[in-house]
Amino acid sequence: MSSPPKPEQIQNSSSSDSQETSGDINVFVNAEDYYICLINWSDQDKPLGGRQLKVQINNNEPITYTFKPSMELKAGNKVTLYHPDYKPRFTVPGNLVWMDLKSWKSGDRVQVSLQ
Repeated sequence: MSSPPKPEQIQNSSSSDSQETSGDINVFVNAEDYYICLINWSDQDKPLGGRQLKVQINNNEPITYTFKPSMELKAGNKVTLYHPDYKPRFTVPGNLVWMDLKSWKSGDRVQVSLQ
């Protein structure tokens, strides 16, 4: 599994997905392996508690993941939310399986926002 790109490497040239930057937290969509990665590039921990990650695939109804109140994204770290059918090669502590996350296929439009 390759590392997510640094902010300066993220481009929205693909029509199949969209990434965003929310403050110092970058949102990266892996269109092939059905996961979404939140990356804290800053040198400060960022609270995620109560924040919502919204995903819309094509024109379907958006779904929302609300982070637990105690959730925090440590400086320089990332958290990955996986589709329930995705089987990573190895498990990393802190990664989450999002049971409601629907899979998408090549060419689907995946819009993600962190609010």
